[in-house]
Amino acid sequence: MDETILAVAILFIIMGVAGIFIPSMGISETMRPLAEFSGFLLALGIVMLPIGLFRGGLPVLTGGKVYALSFLGIGLVSFVLVSAALQIGPFMKIEEIGLTGPTPFNVTIVILPGSFDPTATETYSPANVKVLAGYNSTVIWVNGEQVNVAHTVTSDQGLFDSGLFGPKETWVFTFGRAGIYPYHCTPHPWMQGIVTVEEGPLPESTSG
Repeated sequence: MDETILAVAILFIIMGVAGIFIPSMGISETMRPLAEFSGFLLALGIVMLPIGLFRGGLPVLTGGKVYALSFLGIGLVSFVLVSAALQIGPFMKIEEIGLTGPTPFNVTIVILPGSFDPTATETYSPANVKVLAGYNSTVIWVNGEQVNVAHTVTSDQGLFDSGLFGPKETWVFTFGRAGIYPYHCTPHPWMQGIVTVEEGPLPESTSG
């Protein structure tokens, strides 16, 4: 048994499963482009696993190794089962806060040119907005960069994620539930903003 190859194979399998599972559960849209590479890692790990196990003959497991492998296997299975039962970790249900359609009015937030610079003092503009659920809670983010730099609008709480969008592109999200929603740009974490959603009676129409 080649323990080095075996360890690398197990590591690749774990990384591959995580890279496929997390975006498929909707936990992080920014990891979705990595799913294909994660599939490659998973396949490579599966191929390497029998090589590590049987290279140089069948594995000889002493008492200590048997106990260690048994403990590891039982621990992993127990962790997965308990996490699934309690809906925690990767099995946690993501609360739906968005609406499917736009509201009568909207708010626009511009990503200012140069926001990719770590010394930038203003990035999302305005950085803090308040909206009324069902009235003007459709928020439009506009990438105003003048160079080819993409940004994201990513919830600090894992509730929404735009994925990367480039200059002059927009991303729209409609908030349907009251709350305070801090967010950031994944590749540029110094870019931060907050959307505060309030609930209350909708303003009366002045038309007619």
